[in-house]
Amino acid sequence: DSPRRKRRKRFSMDSCSKRGMSDGELVRGFNELHYSNGGEPMFDKYNGISIVAAGDGWAEGELEVSRHSLNPHGIVHGGALAALADTVGGAATFAAYRRGCVTVNYSMNFLRPAWGSNRKIRCRAQAVKLGRTLSVFGMSLTDDEGMEVASGNFTFYITGWMKSEEEKEPGAI
Repeated sequence: DSPRRKRRKRFSMDSCSKRGMSDGELVRGFNELHYSNGGEPMFDKYNGISIVAAGDGWAEGELEVSRHSLNPHGIVHGGALAALADTVGGAATFAAYRRGCVTVNYSMNFLRPAWGSNRKIRCRAQAVKLGRTLSVFGMSLTDDEGMEVASGNFTFYITGWMKSEEEKEPGAI
């Protein structure tokens, strides 16, 4: 028998109302929900993606550029840019609905190379449509000099309230 890991108490959706969270609380709540996995980093944190600001229907995040995020040509990999946009769009959806979501569809336009010499790639997600079950967000990704390197549109399905650690099935991630 392996010793049971002490479960870290997660941010609870019961502690926030639809309009009662400050922008800072939104970022902290999203990060606590999204970046805790029994003490192990989740995909975004592991890949250098973080949410830095959020408000009602928008969010901003950044990708810390490293050699691991580059393609063989020394350019930030398109998949890393798409992952950044997806994460920031998910945070913006959380900010708008205070509920979880999954990506239904997305399209990205890679406008110019995001060279590996950049320290960070920044992304801003802004609501285009907030529906009952689907939301659409426009994304803009910029480099260190403020040049837009990619843009996209993401559609998210609103899944319902995020489960706290206590509500999850044993063994679930």
